[in-house]
Amino acid sequence: MPEQGWQLWQIFLALLGIMSAWSAIIIVAVQFMISRAFKSFEKELSELKKTKDSCSALERELLELKADLPAEYVRREDFIRFDVCINQKLDKLRDMISEILKGRQHEQ
Repeated sequence: MPEQGWQLWQIFLALLGIMSAWSAIIIVAVQFMISRAFKSFEKELSELKKTKDSCSALERELLELKADLPAEYVRREDFIRFDVCINQKLDKLRDMISEILKGRQHEQ
């Protein structure tokens, strides 16, 4: 019987060793996968920061364009209003010149 107890202890210790080795293998595999996931996450994070920087630069350029746009370009409605005003003035000038020319023709 004492020999049988010793054999049980040997089997128990062997199983405990196998379980410990298997647990160590699983722990190492999980650590490897976690480190690989973190590296991938850090890579994605750095790419996201680059994208954010380029987006900020694009936003800054857009704001500069919005600020420069009124000084550089004329809206269609403003141009039409300006054109109508100039044409009215030219029409008045034409009418005045026509009247002056008619007056001179009558004097002769």
